[in-house]
Amino acid sequence: MINFNTKILFLSIIFLLDLVLAKSNGWITNSVEVHIINALPPNSKPLALHCKSGDDDLGNKTIPMHDEFDIYFNEKLFGGTLFFCHFWWNSKTIVFDVYNNHVSKNCGVKDIVTDECYWRVQEDGFYFNGHRDPIDRYVKKYDW
Repeated sequence: MINFNTKILFLSIIFLLDLVLAKSNGWITNSVEVHIINALPPNSKPLALHCKSGDDDLGNKTIPMHDEFDIYFNEKLFGGTLFFCHFWWNSKTIVFDVYNNHVSKNCGVKDIVTDECYWRVQEDGFYFNGHRDPIDRYVKKYDW
């Protein structure tokens, strides 16, 4: 006959496994928000982009001036979460990771379970900050 302590241990293991398998619901891993802000000059053509991860294809999007495109997801349990985007504006084009293990270290903490990352797309390139403001804290990461 199984003793009481063994039953408690068994039920605890089942509970922990259930939590790990429920990671896609954000119970274990942080939620992440990646914001891409169109800060191109007035009267410019809209910014076009296509973002993907290993699990999600977000399709082609067009972002009007002063608008933004937001990506929401949960990190993978053991790391390795990656989102990349292909950007087009006028005759310029670039592809880069908007979120990966390296980028995540520079994202800001929005609340206890959510991290946030901000990309500002400007005429001369792509700027990154862990929070929306202040503007002077954005660091240029990529040229067009």
